[in-house]
Amino acid sequence: MTIASLEFRKPEPDLEPSDFIERARAMREQLRTEQDATEERGSYSAETHDQFREAGFYRTLLPQRYGGQEFDVPTFVRMIIEVARGCPSTGWCLSLAAGHGLQLAGLFPEQTQAEVLSGNCDFGAPLRAIPMGTAKRVSGGWEIDGSWDYCSGAPFSSHAMVCVRMENGGANGIPIVGLALVPRSQWTLLDDWRQRAFGMRGSGSNTIRIENAVVPDHYVVEGNILAADFSGDTVGYRLHGNPMYAGHPAGFLQLEIGAVLVGTAQAALDEYERIVKEKKTTGPDAVLRYTTPDYQRYFGLALGKIDAAEDVLIRSSQNYMEYCQAATRDGSGFSGESLLRLHSRTHHAFNLAWDAVELLFRTSGTSEGARNGSRMQRYYRDYSTARTNIGLQYEPFATRIAAVHFGLESPRIA
Repeated sequence: MTIASLEFRKPEPDLEPSDFIERARAMREQLRTEQDATEERGSYSAETHDQFREAGFYRTLLPQRYGGQEFDVPTFVRMIIEVARGCPSTGWCLSLAAGHGLQLAGLFPEQTQAEVLSGNCDFGAPLRAIPMGTAKRVSGGWEIDGSWDYCSGAPFSSHAMVCVRMENGGANGIPIVGLALVPRSQWTLLDDWRQRAFGMRGSGSNTIRIENAVVPDHYVVEGNILAADFSGDTVGYRLHGNPMYAGHPAGFLQLEIGAVLVGTAQAALDEYERIVKEKKTTGPDAVLRYTTPDYQRYFGLALGKIDAAEDVLIRSSQNYMEYCQAATRDGSGFSGESLLRLHSRTHHAFNLAWDAVELLFRTSGTSEGARNGSRMQRYYRDYSTARTNIGLQYEPFATRIAAVHFGLESPRIA
């Protein structure tokens, strides 16, 4: 069967983004009840995976041409916020698997997309953007070898996207960088995350090992996906006609993590509301905490900061779509400074949300925040761990964006 003869249909042509997001919201309580088990196993369950498949979460950003929903990035962000509000680890694991359908549709050729998505549009893949292994030219394609850590979303992914040093390529024998797509059958998931992580223990951020895996030529694309000089003239845009598939990967990667952080902060606020409605103040004239000015103040401060963080994140996801449209409209590509400023905005949004989580944790009381197994402690651990991500280190990033603005440094994105 040729590519041209393949026929795919959007599974739910009348599904609206609002209805789609409501599906995620409806799973909130179930995901909360599974938090302990999710941490213990290191990822969400096979049953939850099946529910995500049925809901279409893995198809959110995939092109209609191959049976995807082809919703926009703001819809994806809102969906992940709702999942993470039920369970931050689950949100992280889902976001960093399902989100990379955007890179599949944008960067890989038509033949690859048709082969990967034909018959099963539930694509998921961790994306490790640091070249921690090699691709060597062999008969039949490329041989991939290496180990890539922090492959979030790997447990239920159908593929892996890993950056590689392409041997047998480049000038003067110097390896160049590429992105390899490797089917699940050709890599091994190591159980090296859940027992050593402080938080996000159920995020499936495991190491994967690939040994002597041979993939076809069209499963490896050349280039550094984090480079600043990203033209926007991608295979995906030419194939699908949607500017979203011309998007710079670095700009999107910040948004998929950000959706989890905002959802985590919302989860902490939900838990705090439960606490202050159920627990009383100390002393002889004890009353329910929510009736007192102090706890009202704590709740109100956190609510405002989290709402502000969510507003910035949603607007940034809309900005990202606007950048995609501008890049394809006039052929100018992506402005390095614009992408850096998108990162900067989200950094400060996440700091606002962190201020709220820290306040809620601190004032929830020793019997809640400090108690092993409590949800409030889990949310604090999860957010703390997320903040160690290299992409969220806002101080050095602030120095870089200023240097770029003043023309003192080239606009590298990562």
